[in-house]
Amino acid sequence: MTARPPSRRPGLKAVAQLAGVSVQTVSNVVNAKVHEMSPETRRRVEEAMRELNYTPNSQARGLRVQKTSTLALLLLDPDPLYLADPMTALIISGVGAVAREHGYMVLVHAAHPNQFDRGLFLPILQNRADGSLLLLSGEKSMRRAYVEEAAKLTDHFVILEDIDAPSVCTVSADNHTGSFELTTRLLDAGHRRIAFLGTAVSWPMIEQRFAGYRDALDAAGIAFDPALARFEGEWNAATGASMATQLYGMKEPPTAILAGNDLLAIGAIKALKSSGLRVPEDVAVAGFNDFAFAEHTDPPLTTVRVPGFELGRRAALRLIARIEGTETEPVSERLPVELIARASA
Repeated sequence: MTARPPSRRPGLKAVAQLAGVSVQTVSNVVNAKVHEMSPETRRRVEEAMRELNYTPNSQARGLRVQKTSTLALLLLDPDPLYLADPMTALIISGVGAVAREHGYMVLVHAAHPNQFDRGLFLPILQNRADGSLLLLSGEKSMRRAYVEEAAKLTDHFVILEDIDAPSVCTVSADNHTGSFELTTRLLDAGHRRIAFLGTAVSWPMIEQRFAGYRDALDAAGIAFDPALARFEGEWNAATGASMATQLYGMKEPPTAILAGNDLLAIGAIKALKSSGLRVPEDVAVAGFNDFAFAEHTDPPLTTVRVPGFELGRRAALRLIARIEGTETEPVSERLPVELIARASA
């Protein structure tokens, strides 16, 4: 890259000079016209934009020229089928219900969580949305970088995650308490070797559920066994089946499984039953979220009900209040969850 230009409010030319590319190339990145651009060129431009804290003129804080009446739901999710995920669908439905009631539209935009991608904020940068809701996965440091970037661009954003940042508006569910109570139920039933299933990519709700599980074990005086915690694949039944099969190939397999969500749990149940094991007589299985299918599994699934629709609804209400100026101070909401006891555990 060339030398950084003199200090002043940066424009396309300054970014182009720093990245060593043409002004048109920078414009193409800003406007998401990158299909014919090499990843290396795009990376240099995005790094230059971050270093200069570049924001297109029409998007600069306080310089909005018109209201779009659109809410942007911005997601970091590695799964190409992310819109088919039941929890994501519930959250989007909650956002959509509020948007419809208040005369807003909803724009959904996603990126991969493996590296920072400022393109996630294109709906804000291009003035196509008045504010954003962020549903993020990936490592904590990466998620924090996105929150910091959002704060540079606008005050109009809400994070669907419980984070320690008093200046940020958040809406989340009490995943830690739900997991603590579910693990305690398994412990009270006599289980001492309880496995935990998560996904390869870190999600804040899985981190909190895992922490609740660990804390419940600790409170009961049960030593945590790292061999019983598996974090693989994505949110689907096949991943749950694979991890359950691995666990029951151990010399000392668990007597209970706490799955990070219901999709993992039903996959685990199928794999266990295919191996001739009975649920819950031989192995107890519990899930998380209480998706619509949970009460119809065989056996019906013990799980924790997470109010996904209400999460989306409350987040959208908070965002609209910030956009319309009726709520100026950041607020953090943590919605309660509910243990649903059924026959699987």
